[in-house]
Amino acid sequence: MSDPLEIFKGTAMVLRGDIAPWQRDTINEELDVRLVALDGRVISMQMGTQVVPDGAFDQDELFDLFYVPGGVGSGAIATDERVLNTVRRHHESGRIVAANCSGVGVLARAGVLGGLPATTVAAIARGLRNEGFNVSRSRRMWVGNPAERIWTATGSYGVNGSAVAMVSHYFGREIGTIVSMMFDTHSGLGDAIFEPVGPEFFEHPELESSFQDLFEEMLLPAD
Repeated sequence: MSDPLEIFKGTAMVLRGDIAPWQRDTINEELDVRLVALDGRVISMQMGTQVVPDGAFDQDELFDLFYVPGGVGSGAIATDERVLNTVRRHHESGRIVAANCSGVGVLARAGVLGGLPATTVAAIARGLRNEGFNVSRSRRMWVGNPAERIWTATGSYGVNGSAVAMVSHYFGREIGTIVSMMFDTHSGLGDAIFEPVGPEFFEHPELESSFQDLFEEMLLPAD
């Protein structure tokens, strides 16, 4: 959760002009980035870190981008009709919906992925393929479908690059470059951050199968 949140908040600082390594041609603008929790209370992350949200989840609110993070809690919200309806409403309204890690299962359960190319964490990749979703065997760090306004990303390793790629796509190469240098993404991934589809992951079939056996039921519960 922290990587995309920090990157989008960093983008807001760049757009406002708070971080300006050089004089930009474009005018400053405001970007409101918020972390919302279902009940508005402190969020306990899967490794025990406590995170204070910016507010409570409101089913009637529409954002330009609705982002679903992964983690052990994604299995529960994949069966929560409040969240699923919100994903559908954003998609039907032409807004951007995105997810990383096991949060991609929430987009799948909401019915917005269809046959679009997607990627996800190894732990639920097999389950999504078995349900007919288009997750390639050679998983990509991120897969953007700009025309459909849907972006998916893998687990922690692919999240940084995927968030910067989204920033680059929607706010332009210059903003993407500044943000990528803030988070040291450009040095690691190069010009891949300006592409809607990220680099391929290495495949580890036996290891992946073991993790799928362990986590699939928790992270991708039967609908």
